[in-house]
Amino acid sequence: MNYQESFIYRADAWQIILVLFILMVLLTQTGFYVSSKKFKNKPLEESNVNTTIVGSLFALFGFILAFTFSMSDSRFNARRANIVEESNSIGTAVLRADLYPADQRQSFRSDFKQYIEARIRYFDAGRDKQKLSEAMNATNKYASLLWQRAATLSHDNANELASRLMIPALNSMIDITNTRYMAETARVPDSIIVMLFILSLVSAFFAGYISVPKGIDWLVIIGFSVLTVMVIYITLDLDRPYRGLINLSGTQQTIVQLMKMIQ
Repeated sequence: MNYQESFIYRADAWQIILVLFILMVLLTQTGFYVSSKKFKNKPLEESNVNTTIVGSLFALFGFILAFTFSMSDSRFNARRANIVEESNSIGTAVLRADLYPADQRQSFRSDFKQYIEARIRYFDAGRDKQKLSEAMNATNKYASLLWQRAATLSHDNANELASRLMIPALNSMIDITNTRYMAETARVPDSIIVMLFILSLVSAFFAGYISVPKGIDWLVIIGFSVLTVMVIYITLDLDRPYRGLINLSGTQQTIVQLMKMIQ
């Protein structure tokens, strides 16, 4: 668990969007002030801003906003799908333990119980790197015990059928842990998030800039700013699976429920 968390990821999403909202309002006022000074002594017909270019800027901002939201949403869905896949893989392996004699079945189930508890601790650890590392070590330990047990029993012809079914199930169960880890560390790049913030602020500036000579319609500006930061908040929240309003706690219950299989 050696990946580094950026400042953007460490900060809570609501703190980021609060600062962004305040800056957008301030830059709207700044844009209006700059435009007012520039066109102060010019006739009305000469004070018109090139709305085509400004409109293109807003279109670009909308595209980047939609692109970033889609990227964040797809990563969230991938993480959720990985948890469900892991749950199914573990459940399949647990059921196939019943193909072995009673004494071996009990040994398998004991190790599976420890393995599932390790996977539960992995999720509960959240962003605590120490607990994450301990949970991963426990995961690897019991995965190794399960694999060694299945490999040893495969040399006995009496367990041929059970081994043919158990070994692929264990292989899938072990592989999905790496898939899940990589999916959790694959976040929306900071450069894209920063570009989104910059476009938000630039758009707010020009929203104020084109308000001359009619003046700023604050109802429109506040509405635009609120909707913008709400979409950005959801985009950031989707990329934080262990905290925030949108998380994977509900999906994680599919793994927690596996404990009932080995009671």
